[in-house]
Amino acid sequence: MTFLDTNVFVYFVDGRACKKQAIARKLIENALSSSRYAISVQVLNEFANVAMKKFQMDEGEVVEYIEAFHQIKTIPPSVEQTLNALSHRKHYGIQFYDSLIVAAAEHAGCDELVTEDLNDGQIYGSVKAVNPFKNFGQTGRQTKGTK
Repeated sequence: MTFLDTNVFVYFVDGRACKKQAIARKLIENALSSSRYAISVQVLNEFANVAMKKFQMDEGEVVEYIEAFHQIKTIPPSVEQTLNALSHRKHYGIQFYDSLIVAAAEHAGCDELVTEDLNDGQIYGSVKAVNPFKNFGQTGRQTKGTK
């Protein structure tokens, strides 16, 4: 299974990063049509926060996105995940909220975590971080040295 981090959903609505948006749209389309993807309540909460603050969406529009994204298998938080996250934070030296994402991905039984917040290709616990956006800068254009 594949776990999608918040940045996938942010790029889904970010028209300024065209290439990243196209990648995010494909990932979310796949997730909505397959049972092989998961997200967490944290991902939905972080998306809602960014959508309202950065993109100035009103609550009604955010509700529509959350209701659509919630069709993807959604992992609720648990004390077990928090304890696991604290262990990952210490072991890997990553931010606490990133470690919560890793813990939720593990809880969901995922072997892959799609994110740009962690080291591409690194294994965190039982989950491998994969960054599909690594060849694109802030504008979504390819960076030098990539095809």
